[in-house]
Amino acid sequence: MIQFALLFALGFLTAIFLGALVAPVIHRRIVRFAEDRLKATTPLTQQEVRAQKDAARAIYAAENVRTSQTLKRERDKAISLMLAREKAEQDMRTVRAENEELRAQLDEMNAEAGDLRSGIRLLEQHIERLKDALGTLETDYASKTEQAALLARQLDRVSAELDEVRAVSAAEALQVDELHARAGGLRDERETLRDERRRESERAKALELKLAQQEIRAKQLEARLATANALLADRETHLERGSAEIDRLSARVREMTAELAAAMQASRAGHDVGSQSVGQENAIALPAPDEPRLLSPPAIPTPESLRTDAGDFIERLVAADPAEDAALREDLLQIAAAMTALTAKTEGETSPIPALLARETEGTTTTLAARTRSLLSSTS
Repeated sequence: MIQFALLFALGFLTAIFLGALVAPVIHRRIVRFAEDRLKATTPLTQQEVRAQKDAARAIYAAENVRTSQTLKRERDKAISLMLAREKAEQDMRTVRAENEELRAQLDEMNAEAGDLRSGIRLLEQHIERLKDALGTLETDYASKTEQAALLARQLDRVSAELDEVRAVSAAEALQVDELHARAGGLRDERETLRDERRRESERAKALELKLAQQEIRAKQLEARLATANALLADRETHLERGSAEIDRLSARVREMTAELAAAMQASRAGHDVGSQSVGQENAIALPAPDEPRLLSPPAIPTPESLRTDAGDFIERLVAADPAEDAALREDLLQIAAAMTALTAKTEGETSPIPALLARETEGTTTTLAARTRSLLSSTS
């Protein structure tokens, strides 16, 4: 083993030694070859340098032209291939559409074939039924032939009867012509009557329109009359209520006066003279009735003065005697007339009071209407 290692080391060292001896020779040869190549390729003058540049330009131009031609050919080839592909795709789409149409036609033909098969089956069934019906018809034909002979005989009889009927119809035709002539005359009369009825209808419509207008006007007048009557009734109701209240107050005052008089007589009978004098000093003396005073002058008063007159009248009414009823009634009529005239003046031209007063007949001046007319005429 050691021998092999020593021999290997010896051989390796020998090879290194031989390589060291041969290496300078090989290096010099390589250097000489490199110098020769550089001298051959490297230009030494400007003409050579220019010639090499021109040669390089020519080579580049030739390569460029060659490359351009190749590129152009490749482009043309690519365009032709693209056109061919588009044409192939168009053909493929056309073929697909035709294929779809053929499939649709095939489906339709299959459906039609199914329909035809079903129709054939139906026709076969119909033919069978027709055969059965034909047998039945042949049977019926024999019976119908006999019936036809019978009908022919009946037809002869009917023909004879028809001739007779034609003669009768000719006579009736003459009568129909006469009736047509009469109908024409009646038609003319009907047209005349229609024209007259139309004119009468127009006149009736005009009269109905006038009647409707008159009814509307009458309703308006009735409404105004009802309003005036209601207002007058309200006024009369108020006056009646005032009169009733006055009568009630008068009766109450009389009762109170009688009660006070009875109480005073009883107190006088139960006491002596001294106590009577003291009682007379302390007794409640009845107020003496006021003298009748004149109310406002015969003109339409103001609301304030009318209110004052009414207050004074109530005070006089409370303290009045039964003998003064006529004077109180006269004052009440004067106050009521003043209130009515003031209301008519306040309402103005729209007031229905003047119209109602105008309907009253002229008579005595003591009535409410006469007093109200006098007040209104004094202010006009």
